[in-house]
Amino acid sequence: MSIARAGQANLVTFMFLLVLAIIGVGITDFSPADAHRYWLFMILICAAVALFAVVRQAQGEDTRAHLKRLRVQLLHWSACVAAVIITYALIHNGRLNNADAGLVILLLLSLTVFLDGAHVGRHFYMLGFLLGVATLVMAYFEDFIWIILIISVCMTLFAIYWDRYQARRG
Repeated sequence: MSIARAGQANLVTFMFLLVLAIIGVGITDFSPADAHRYWLFMILICAAVALFAVVRQAQGEDTRAHLKRLRVQLLHWSACVAAVIITYALIHNGRLNNADAGLVILLLLSLTVFLDGAHVGRHFYMLGFLLGVATLVMAYFEDFIWIILIISVCMTLFAIYWDRYQARRG
């Protein structure tokens, strides 16, 4: 796959995950008590996308390097799932309510996605940053959907600009 085509695939993947994140923000706005389930689903989707991206990046590498990349990804995302399980234990124990659990799981997702940017690429950095900002905005503003949509559009435009800039640089 050429570099330009790989960049396009990464951008399309970023936009797909961004759309899913915006849907999650809408679900959180509509039903905060059920949002934690959607964010758990997003963790699984992001993990699958990251694993696929790492496999695609590892084409042409020897088997040992390929397995190391997969092991790092599985450990990374397993740690996130373990933190989510602990969050569910806090819900079950009465220490955390469902609405707040959605924010905690979104924060875990944002941190995990952002840190995975080192392995997957800059689009994961941007998505993790956006999810972190979304967590803050949801915690402090009543009508947060429009704020997050504006930030999402700005991030998408920046991602498109940055990909074109990188393509021109060679």
